[in-house]
Amino acid sequence: DTHCKLKGCDQGFHNYLYYSNTLLTLKGVKEVIEFEQGKGIINNLGVLRSKPLREWGLLNDENVVLNWDGSVSAVAHQFDRDDELNKHLKKVRQGYTSDFWASKN
Repeated sequence: DTHCKLKGCDQGFHNYLYYSNTLLTLKGVKEVIEFEQGKGIINNLGVLRSKPLREWGLLNDENVVLNWDGSVSAVAHQFDRDDELNKHLKKVRQGYTSDFWASKN
């Protein structure tokens, strides 16, 4: 069991599960596949903090997150680490919230 209480320590726990092959001992788990950043089903954006996603070529003109091959990322994990994308998505969420409450009146 983990006693993880600090923000970010979940990564170490996940690393332990992966590298100790603990995941493979779980009922129902047949295989564990590791993908390079930007090449799998989950695009972990937190690792790309050295410059904005747009400069990496991973954020298009419609503010859609892309994989390295130019395809659309199915899941963009830690999108809030990019200032431009985070601000855009906050506006989108505010719009949904405003529309929701306006429909209740």
